[in-house]
Amino acid sequence: MARSKQLVDAIKVTLKQQGMTYRQLAQNLDVSESTIKQMFANGNFSLNRLDLICELLDVDLNALLELSESLEDRLTSISLEQEQALVEDRKLLVVAYCLVNHWKVDEIVERYDIGDLEVITLLARLDKMRLIELQPNNKVRLLMANNFSWNPNGPIEKYFRSTIQTEFFNTTFEEDGALRVVKNGVLTMKGQVDLRNRLKMLDSLFDEISEQERKIPIGERHGVTMILAIRNWEVSIFTDLERKQS
Repeated sequence: MARSKQLVDAIKVTLKQQGMTYRQLAQNLDVSESTIKQMFANGNFSLNRLDLICELLDVDLNALLELSESLEDRLTSISLEQEQALVEDRKLLVVAYCLVNHWKVDEIVERYDIGDLEVITLLARLDKMRLIELQPNNKVRLLMANNFSWNPNGPIEKYFRSTIQTEFFNTTFEEDGALRVVKNGVLTMKGQVDLRNRLKMLDSLFDEISEQERKIPIGERHGVTMILAIRNWEVSIFTDLERKQS
């Protein structure tokens, strides 16, 4: 998607959020509504007119550019081969994880035992995998969407089950900031569907807060893992006592 179209889409989204129509925008800019429609159709905005629109919408150009990036078509998944490559190289996986969470390259080098030349090599590999776009001066543009997800039962998922999941639950959850909620009950399928939908809302909320805080210095942020889980399951001591069907 061309950068200019992304910017136009960002302006459209902002107009809609503020409830402003093309006609109202035209009146404020003292031009005809057809001129506005043509501007949006062609993506032909002069810098002066773009400044006027930003002033009218009470938003700066940087905010529009950030919004335009979020509207860009990005990867929502990768191939099994790409996942396997990440699992087989611990440092590559660490760098990919950090970049997805909007770490800067120098922050990665500062936190982990990865040298300057080594991190460049890893960035080049991620660029070749099309997970990022490596730009001049080692700047990085993510090509992975906020709603990115791993392949079901793929290499990352298997690695999660065998390693990360075990480590995650190996605690009392009594330390500051920790929370484990376990509920048992008897629900209808409708109730389960309703509960799953509400849990998905928490998933979106996590992404929203993560996006809002991406500009806060990395030293003020901490690695956080949230797991939401629900399935038809009973403790084995109960299932073992179930009457066997004849």
